[in-house]
Amino acid sequence: MQRRRALLFIAGALFTGAAAAQAFPSKPITLVAPFAAGSAPDALVRALAQQLARDSGQAVIVDNKPGASSILAAQTVAKAAPDGHTLLVSGNVAFTGNPHTFKQLPYDPVRDFEPITALAKGPMILYAHPGRVPVQGAAGLVEQARRQPGALSFGYTSITSRLPAELLQQATGIRLNGVPYKAGVQALPDLLEGRIELLFTDLGAMPHVKPGRLRALAVADAQRSPLAPEVPTLAEAGIRGVELPYWIAAYAPARTPAAVVQRLHELLTRACQSVGVRQAMATGGTTAFVTPPGGLQRFQAVEAAKWGAVIRAAGIQPE
Repeated sequence: MQRRRALLFIAGALFTGAAAAQAFPSKPITLVAPFAAGSAPDALVRALAQQLARDSGQAVIVDNKPGASSILAAQTVAKAAPDGHTLLVSGNVAFTGNPHTFKQLPYDPVRDFEPITALAKGPMILYAHPGRVPVQGAAGLVEQARRQPGALSFGYTSITSRLPAELLQQATGIRLNGVPYKAGVQALPDLLEGRIELLFTDLGAMPHVKPGRLRALAVADAQRSPLAPEVPTLAEAGIRGVELPYWIAAYAPARTPAAVVQRLHELLTRACQSVGVRQAMATGGTTAFVTPPGGLQRFQAVEAAKWGAVIRAAGIQPE
């Protein structure tokens, strides 16, 4: 009798999940994003929204909640109804950086979300002012930094742009001087003017390389970027272990039915294959990076552990 009840319960749950997936989506979907309107990541989210609307038959709304290290956006989705109609499309800082840099978060990066899939990833490029750092590659930078301990400064706007520089120091034993900025629109002009010597940022600064205003020394990733194949990796310069790309992923609130999460995975995977979304990725300096069902959860755990180790080694204290 108990076994029969258990089988009936399982069958009922499977039927309910299948019915939920078949009926999904039953109303407009909202993509909550921590990106400022008009930014490159925002353009990607909007391209995703357009494709999702075509494929799902429902309107898809983008709700920008920038600032506060992605906390506002993550908190909003963590508290949303777990029906798959409110999703978080966020950079990795909400899940890999914030747990190690904030003493208290209004959301739990593991318990409050159902990971759906990663969507895109991009490299962090090490840029240098050619007059202040007159070297051709990362190996030359390391030699200069060893001759001038603490004399070279790097700008950073977030934990995402700070950690590659911290990991570079840990990997090579050099000592750099970190200079915090509130936004990249402040850091990049200072790099161009030579007020700072170095900056890890995305491919958005590449237009300054060809005319010689900046030099792209290396990519902090395991492989060269297909969008800038001429820039070598740090490993190619003999500097190993400095691999910290940034990534963007989609999450549903915790307790969203598994069948709905699976349906969302199918829709987002299809969207990432579309021409419009691929174009938005390329324009923003990212490439498609879709994880299989269950893959984002495993990937996030590995990345969070890596970021935590680098943050602790750098002596960065939670705020």
